[in-house]
Amino acid sequence: MHKQILPFLGFLLFGGCSQNPEDLIEKWKKDGWIYVSTHGKKGDVKRTGKLQSEKAQAVEAAWVERGKRKTKLYQQTSHYYAILRFIKHDNDEFVVVMKRRK
Repeated sequence: MHKQILPFLGFLLFGGCSQNPEDLIEKWKKDGWIYVSTHGKKGDVKRTGKLQSEKAQAVEAAWVERGKRKTKLYQQTSHYYAILRFIKHDNDEFVVVMKRRK
């Protein structure tokens, strides 16, 4: 039962809070992740989220600039990738890509 609840609580804590992107990047670096790239234009954050999978062959970073959705695919051949999403007050989004060796 605890194995099911803990990941859900982690999502709620991360997914529901507005956080400073730089602080979040530093937190992930302390957990062994490496900063790769930022896509989209940074701005005031309304909400955050993340996309990460150790089973998927690839993860897709998707962000919104001036209402237009853009994407980039990251293959998980030698590294795992995590996409940190930041939704801004104007509903545009930017993402931060982090990686960790398999």
